Amino acid sequence: MITGLGMATGLGLDVEESWEKALRGETAIGRISGEVKSPVQAVGEVRAEDFWRLREVFPAEAMGERRTLFALWSAQKAIEDSGLSGGGSGFGVSMAAGLAVNRLQDVAGWVKDGNTFDYKRFAAEIAQVHPESIMRNNSHHAASLIAQKHSFGGPNCTITTACASATQAIGVAFRMIRRGDADVMAAGGADSMINPVGLVFFVLLGAACTAKEGLAEACRPFDRKRSGLVMGEGAGMVILEDESHARKRGARIYAEVAGYGSSLDAYQVTAPPPNGAGAVDAMRRALADSRLNPADVSYVNAHGTSTKLNDLAETVALKTVFGEHAYRLCVSSSKALIGHLLAASGGPELIFTTLSVARDVVHPTINLKNPDPKCDLDYVPNVMREITVRAALSNSFGFGGQN
Repeated sequence: MITGLGMATGLGLDVEESWEKALRGETAIGRISGEVKSPVQAVGEVRAEDFWRLREVFPAEAMGERRTLFALWSAQKAIEDSGLSGGGSGFGVSMAAGLAVNRLQDVAGWVKDGNTFDYKRFAAEIAQVHPESIMRNNSHHAASLIAQKHSFGGPNCTITTACASATQAIGVAFRMIRRGDADVMAAGGADSMINPVGLVFFVLLGAACTAKEGLAEACRPFDRKRSGLVMGEGAGMVILEDESHARKRGARIYAEVAGYGSSLDAYQVTAPPPNGAGAVDAMRRALADSRLNPADVSYVNAHGTSTKLNDLAETVALKTVFGEHAYRLCVSSSKALIGHLLAASGGPELIFTTLSVARDVVHPTINLKNPDPKCDLDYVPNVMREITVRAALSNSFGFGGQN
């Protein structure tokens, strides 16, 4: 059962505020702040005033990675929202993490003669490396800190499977509870790659939107004029709880996690198979695990990256899994609202999916103005929709082929 929600994105630090903005179709995407020289200008950054608030709440971690602060905040808010108190060996953490920050300054300062790295001097001066650098931050740092701060002494893991990471971390947590490894799991992901090296990765892959104007509309999932993913940053965490444990303490239950499925495309690192075979397999596994029929599903929170290949492959996959019922589904993408949070994307997206189930309303896919005839499902264009959401599915597909 989902009993607590917490998130930090460009829409804000409060779940209810962010949900209301999502329903109104407000976007967090705009021009990158600071003086970052990059062909990428459109990003979904956490607002400066919100980031400074996080630094004040977590002063000991304020000089470390941005994503660690996002993770700590989201976990704390999810725990508070759940009404849990205390911890113990029955409480665990399953966290998603992407690539840490690669800072060119951390290499350039110790290069001699133009092409030789001075290992000895680097070892002696390691304290000079920036606190946000990959060299000072292990991937499991956030999961470890969350457990430490909240006395969650049970299972603790960190998942790194590109853009599928957070959904996989939540799926792993769900299965831990179901097989009796834990009563409660804090699960989700945090990420931030809005830095020169992080941004250029996706430019070199040919996946990033490099628009210079009209940045609020740069992310256009399923639109004929879509031009690439728009990177965001932030975190989303949920509290998953064994049903008997939740009911015994009188917890509020948002929704039930009924099933989970994963697969690997085994195709190409940076492109899905055109028939969406891996996505089909993951969705079918989730449905089988939940003992639901395709017709039981009312809403799909799509991976919806606004890339030419993903949006079409996901549409094909949905038609394969749901058949004629695919045309009766409401399908929307959260990424036009908050950007692509990479390893963290499944966290906020599951939160939005959960609220859709709990409240029978789905947020729109904004910026969908030029329908792609090959993407012909109901993507809830531009305006929210009130429907009865009997069950919903949240998709996350990552580079490398993880679904």
